[in-house]
Amino acid sequence: MRNRDELRYDLDELVIDAGDDFRVNGLMYTDPHIFEIEMERIFGRSWVYVAHASEIPNPFDFKTTTIGLRPVIVSRAENGDIHVLLNRCRHRGSVVCRFETGNARFHSCRYHGWTYGADGALVSVPQEGAYPKSFDKSRLGLMPVARVANYRGLIFATLAEDAPDFVSYLGAAKRFLDYQLDHSPAGEIVLNRGAHRTEYQGNWKFQIENSTDGYHGNTVHESFWKLMHEFGNRGGQHGNYAATDIRKILKRREQGAVYGFENGHAMLEYPLPETGLDTKAPGPQGDYLRALEAKHGRAALDLIMPQYNLTIFPNVGILLDQIRVVRPIAPDRTEVTIQLYDLAGAPEAVNRQRFEGYERFFGPSSFGSPDDVEMFAINQTGLQAKEVEWLVLTRGLERERADGDGVRIGHVTDETPQRAFHRAWKKAMAA
Repeated sequence: MRNRDELRYDLDELVIDAGDDFRVNGLMYTDPHIFEIEMERIFGRSWVYVAHASEIPNPFDFKTTTIGLRPVIVSRAENGDIHVLLNRCRHRGSVVCRFETGNARFHSCRYHGWTYGADGALVSVPQEGAYPKSFDKSRLGLMPVARVANYRGLIFATLAEDAPDFVSYLGAAKRFLDYQLDHSPAGEIVLNRGAHRTEYQGNWKFQIENSTDGYHGNTVHESFWKLMHEFGNRGGQHGNYAATDIRKILKRREQGAVYGFENGHAMLEYPLPETGLDTKAPGPQGDYLRALEAKHGRAALDLIMPQYNLTIFPNVGILLDQIRVVRPIAPDRTEVTIQLYDLAGAPEAVNRQRFEGYERFFGPSSFGSPDDVEMFAINQTGLQAKEVEWLVLTRGLERERADGDGVRIGHVTDETPQRAFHRAWKKAMAA
């Protein structure tokens, strides 16, 4: 087998970032060797979202997921500590836990019966006497990841011992993540409504790029705006869209901004309606907003309540009341898991309204998510015309600006977020 680094191209040259030119090579989405290196250098070295604490609230609760292609168990031990363990038996390499979620004191490998505790310790080996005297169970527990971070209930893990601490990794994006979580009067979110998953025939990067793309909505989601124009918000509120006149909707989609942060994080922001929070005050929102204002003050609330679509490099988006997790499977195969979260301490009517809006735009029989994944498959098909080497990402390049924290800010339809992602991609892949 050839060395993965002995490729017919230089990884550093797959992203062109020079003055008024920004391009990415189509091979980034199709080449299996590049995909393999991504699993090692991006998913193997970054902070990767794996779970929310509310999914494993009790001792011995667990959830299985992946870090790139690596299967892992996210487990709460008896003392309440959260462990992220590689889901691979130390004996012959089998997956130990094959359930998606549950509660179990022990996880037993179905091949030969090696059994592990919720903290990963190897507690039992059948017919242990047949092993040499040097056999030491204390050294053969499930392998933990290098580090785990629990940020306000969001659990991230990294396989890299030398990764920066998680708050430093967030950088200037931290403020906007806090804004999202501060929508809850209790400052906490709860994932208790299950999840829906979509698998599409396309590269994993398409979904991350799309989550902060303000340019595609007018065309890809045209049918939804027409639906709102015809029927209003009777089927559920979509974000901060109060208007239902399609002309006002499209005008509003020209308002806001996009952000590119260091380390590849990105954000799409739509502001509050012109009438501000007063638009939301009638009905079930009134008591909820007054509680938030009493806690944070009006000035802070005006910063908290705009619509923020935030992605944390490389695999997760916290946007429109949901956590969206991207799982790469192959260069042309990706799974997306979307989980609506409830706001702890908010009236049930508020969470119900959010749920109805989610069903209307993001659910499996809705408009937004099905529209998007169809485009990702079309993208992957088009990339088979490999004679056209480059994807052009120069929109708004000359008008974006940088603030004092090094954050790049662009017009709401600019490709500032995508460029931030690919700069981080290039840095990680060339390392």
